[in-house]
Amino acid sequence: MKGLLIKDIRLLMNQGKMLFLMLIAVSLMLSVMGVASPLFVVSYITIIFSFFTSSTISYDEYDNCYLFLMALPVTRKSYVNEKYLFGLLTTIIAWLVGVVVGAILLLAGKEHANSLDWIGQCVMCMLVAWLFLSVMIPLRLKFEAEKAKYINMILLVVCVLIVFVGSQMSPYLPGHIVAFFASFGKGGILLLSVVITVAAMIVSYAFSCHIMKRKQF
Repeated sequence: MKGLLIKDIRLLMNQGKMLFLMLIAVSLMLSVMGVASPLFVVSYITIIFSFFTSSTISYDEYDNCYLFLMALPVTRKSYVNEKYLFGLLTTIIAWLVGVVVGAILLLAGKEHANSLDWIGQCVMCMLVAWLFLSVMIPLRLKFEAEKAKYINMILLVVCVLIVFVGSQMSPYLPGHIVAFFASFGKGGILLLSVVITVAAMIVSYAFSCHIMKRKQF
């Protein structure tokens, strides 16, 4: 698994740097234009960059690379393990960069937020990205690149819309809905979100292992 992880990290260094810079540039532009909040910037950078995990699977499909990889001392389960580990690591890195950029925009702008609230909201953004990974990886392993591309595009649009609408419309939610979530407390909501995300990742991992076990190369 170590060799697979090194392969994907090198691919990330070669192919992902420009994407990363573009994401930061677009985020800054949207924020300066007043189109997006600093919280949206965090979620945008984190979720979009999580797509790179899907890209590594696409690269593995080219020129029957799967056959070459499976001829090495690599099991199908270790291949799945590496994709989840790589996805989690790259998401965390993108999230950290997004938090730094978002914090700078927050401090430079007119918005004011409690530090703990800000961190909690940013953690929720990372959990959303991990939920996205939990759906994307098994779908990408199941379907070939052409079909998976359209599925990923739909998932991306849905995730971005959810985060954008949530970040912009939360102040306008009806009072009874706000009261319902407030009854859990901020810590309770965050803990519940973590539990849901972990459960989703476990189920996703089980599906991915099953798909990979039956996959024909």
